[in-house]
Formats: sequence, C-alpha cells, structure tokens
Amino acid sequence: MPRLIGLKAGPKQRLHDALRQATGSHIMIRDILVHLDGSAADETRIIHAEAIAGHFDAHVTGLFTNIVPTPFIPAADGLAAASILEESRRQAEAAGESQAARLAQRLNTLAMPSELRRFDLFADAVWSAVARQARACDLFVALRPYGADGSSHWPEVVEAALFGSGRGVYLAPPDAPARAFETVLVAWSDTREAAHAVAEAMPLLRLAKQVVVATVDADGPPEEDREEPGADLARHLDRHGVRVELRHVPEWREVSRALLNETEKSGADLAVLGAYGHSRLREWVLGGATRDFLTQCPVPMLMAH
Repeated sequence: MPRLIGLKAGPKQRLHDALRQATGSHIMIRDILVHLDGSAADETRIIHAEAIAGHFDAHVTGLFTNIVPTPFIPAADGLAAASILEESRRQAEAAGESQAARLAQRLNTLAMPSELRRFDLFADAVWSAVARQARACDLFVALRPYGADGSSHWPEVVEAALFGSGRGVYLAPPDAPARAFETVLVAWSDTREAAHAVAEAMPLLRLAKQVVVATVDADGPPEEDREEPGADLARHLDRHGVRVELRHVPEWREVSRALLNETEKSGADLAVLGAYGHSRLREWVLGGATRDFLTQCPVPMLMAH
C-alpha cells in the first residue's frame, strides 16, 4: 500500500475546487502523476509537472519509488546473510523516509494541490506499481529514459507507464527547462498508437499557437496516389479549435531521423507521437523509431501506446 504524505486541503483546496467549476469541463487534464526517485533529477520532473498543472489547475501527485534490497536465499551462512539483508532494508527505508519528507516539502511549495505517494519496492515490483498508479491519472510525467551517451533514467518506469497504463506519458529531456507549448509537432502515421497519442495530447494541442502535423513520405510523393496523408487528422483537430499546418517530409533512410529533424526545424516545444513495441515474455521490446525518440529527442514528448 502507498503512504500518502502531505495531502493539502483547507482554503487552498476550496479555491482549487471553485476554479475547477468556473473553467468548465472541457479542460481535460485534472490529475498529473510525476515520477520521483529522491535524486537531483526530481527538480526537473517537478518543474515540468508544475508547468502543465498550471495551465489546467490540475492536482499533482508525486510517485516516489524507493527501491529496497531484494530478498534471496543464501547458499551458506544463512543467518549472517539474512542479518546483512535486513540491515540493508532498514537503511533503504530510513533513507526513503528522509527523501520523502524533503519531497513532500517541495511539493507543498506548488501553487496547486499536491500529495506524495511513497512506495518501498523491490526492483521487480516497479512495473506493476507504476502501471497501476498511472492508470488513475490524466498524464504521467517522467524523464526521457535514455541518453545518447548510454545513460538511462528509469526505463522500466517509463515503459510501465507507456505500455501498462493506457494513459499519455510526458517525457522531459534531462535538465530541460519547462517550455510554453507555442509550437507542437505531431508525428503522424495512420496507426492506433498515433491516434491514441493525439487524443491524450488534445488539451496541450489546444493550448498551442501552432500545431505541425508531420508525415514522412516513405513510399514516395503522396500526390502520385492522389492522397494527402494527415488531412483527416487536420480536419479533426480543426474541429477542436486547433490551428494545424500539414507538412509532408520527403523520404529519409530512417523515419525517426526525418521526424527528429522536422522537430528541430519547426522549432517545436513538444513532440507528440505513438509509442511502438511488443512484449516478449515480461520484457518490452521498443520499436526503432520509438527508441530513437526516447534517446535523442531534444524537446519534451507526449507519447501513448
């Protein structure tokens, strides 16, 4: 069971409720879950969650995953090994107490209602805990899980939210400041995953001054077949009050490189795209384009599977 820390009520909560009624039901992001681990990277995660929440008067929940040592059955000298393991567990939980207190204090400085949920977990329990918590929110916020230098930031957390929750996942590059969503690039392909990402991103798309719907002409110029990829999506977004520009990107050797180039070229503040992959037993194998964006995208992403 999670430990709820720092749930705020009183006048601040009443103001939140009043604003919620006044702004109407069309604002869809009300509940943001942000992953925290007690490290310095938490500040980047919180800044992005706070920036999004500020647009929608949303509630922010910090999901603090505190990893404790996994129990094992020693082959010999069982009592000594068990004692060492128990001491390691106590130390991990004590460190978690200190980090949780600091995180709750930081969340309490936000302008919107917030709480902290602390989970003391074995490493192999992270997937199920994150997926279960993320299903009951509007948006999950985390860091981009991979770096071009081979570094990683909780890929199991990101993959659990992407492939186990059914919700949109917002991923910020490490140390990236929060940005206004003036220009958003939608990496569009005629797939369920891309459609789901657009649906999850709709509140942010409506905030943008410009939305670029980019399609890659992988099979040659679409005009040859009298087609206009993305036209139906553009009409759909227009009916939601979203200003759209269609861009057909000439064929590249790799679709991901074409879309990453278009993200930078358009000056996008956010990239929206589907997450592709398949399960192999308990492991998720990412699609090539998905992995490239999770490694190299220079701006925040909103992804959904």
